[in-house]
Amino acid sequence: MKKIIYMFLAAAFLMGCSNDDKINTSESATTADDGGVNGKVINPQNPLDKYIEKHFSQPYSINILYRFLEREIYRSYTMAPTRYEKAIEFVNVFNYLFVEPYIKITSKQFLKEHSFNTIILIGEPAFNSTGAKLVGFAAAGVKIHLLEINNMDPNNIYWLNDNILATLYHENAHTWHQAKLYPTDYEKISASDYKRDNWVTAWNLSSRNYLPAGFMTAYSSFNSDEDFVEMLARYIVYHNATQDCGCATTDSSLDTDGDGFDDALYTAWKNKFWNYGSLNDGQNTYESSNVWEEQLKIADVKIRPTETYTGKQKIEQKMAIMKKYLLEEWNINLDELRAEIRSRYPYVVGRDFEGNPVPRKDFSVLPNN
Repeated sequence: MKKIIYMFLAAAFLMGCSNDDKINTSESATTADDGGVNGKVINPQNPLDKYIEKHFSQPYSINILYRFLEREIYRSYTMAPTRYEKAIEFVNVFNYLFVEPYIKITSKQFLKEHSFNTIILIGEPAFNSTGAKLVGFAAAGVKIHLLEINNMDPNNIYWLNDNILATLYHENAHTWHQAKLYPTDYEKISASDYKRDNWVTAWNLSSRNYLPAGFMTAYSSFNSDEDFVEMLARYIVYHNATQDCGCATTDSSLDTDGDGFDDALYTAWKNKFWNYGSLNDGQNTYESSNVWEEQLKIADVKIRPTETYTGKQKIEQKMAIMKKYLLEEWNINLDELRAEIRSRYPYVVGRDFEGNPVPRKDFSVLPNN
């Protein structure tokens, strides 16, 4: 469970509220006594630089910085550079599980207009004063630092979801509500329980008592904007029995716990989670191995007796508003986006959900295009 705690604690740094200007991403320079007229190129573009420029910077205005730039690190943490080969793995994963799904559901122009503009890769994790591991930093959906890239497991979807993809989906969603505000009814649902800077101490992470308040994560309680994007990201990366299991039943003899699913089929479905990779990193359970409905079950009580709705009902109300907003304002079907992303999981891990071998993507080499 420590992994979950790390993710929650990291969120304070992942999701900032300040706006950063777009930075100069050129990593080449010239030097000469005549001011550069006949200067020599220092650190010229390599194949990865050219690939990033062609496939991300030019079409989408998304810049990916993997070289260690002093101006782009936080001096309060000890940070290490990203290895070249791990940077290649990252750009391939980024393209396959973020860029391609988004442009398929929306368009290339949409992604260019509604996305963060800079990703900065850091090789090793950082730790705060309490010893909690941080997976990244971000500023208002504009610039994202992703940490621990040197330890990336490109063929374990749970590692990718926890350490990279949930952050990307979260930050990208900020650009949507910043352009067109979601209905104010969303904020009213949990209005009395937003904690701002007190979110870390307000909840018991072990008991997940933020769920009965209508929050999918503790950090969701920071404010309604973070609530919105956290809900969206978790909806994508969590397993979902309603969407994926195919085991719904109204037969009480098959559903002894009353969750609406055939007990045997549900258990068999959960046993297949391992086909997408280890469910833990050797010590901690990956958060993205959670099941959406199991979180709702924990949430199905009232945070206080005076409440009209349980946390589950509040989350379901928020999801209904979110899905309607995305469809009407952006023509995005969230379930279609989720399905498109997850349809690619088998080719990341090299086997389908049933465990049958399928061709695995080789993220270690740059495509020849």
